[in-house]
Amino acid sequence: MTNHEHERATDIISRQDVDDISARDTAWLESHLAQCSECAEYASLVEHTGHFLRSVAVTASPALVAATQARVHERAAQLREHQARVVLIALSFCIGVLSSTISAWLWWRFGGWVAERFSLPTSIVEPGMFVAWLLPAIVIAVVMLASSHPVLDRSVTLAMLGEREGDRQ
Repeated sequence: MTNHEHERATDIISRQDVDDISARDTAWLESHLAQCSECAEYASLVEHTGHFLRSVAVTASPALVAATQARVHERAAQLREHQARVVLIALSFCIGVLSSTISAWLWWRFGGWVAERFSLPTSIVEPGMFVAWLLPAIVIAVVMLASSHPVLDRSVTLAMLGEREGDRQ
């Protein structure tokens, strides 16, 4: 027997209860185990170890359960905060689009009046209309970027979560 065959058998034995093994590999392993006592003993030990590990009851300590619950609640609070920020960003975007559209319409009307009144060429009015259309969205974006204060303070969120958890208990 080559060392490669023993490695292949060991690999298949290790994956036997975890992965789906092809019928060809299963047939090869059975024939190999019938001929190789070393691999057959290894397969027997792996099987007995698996039975032993499945027979032992594993329970989490109350401290581990409490720590896990605290982390889950903290993560839930983070996700709610993230969702609130996404809603505010979407709302800001909608307001920006709306105000940009209104300003574009107003500039179109006003620009047409100015161009007509002062006999200005459209090459001056059209770029001005484009700038006026983008200006509200740019102003809102700059204000949002300049505001370094988070929408929801994390400590406040966690305190509210703690109060809510206290009400349930």
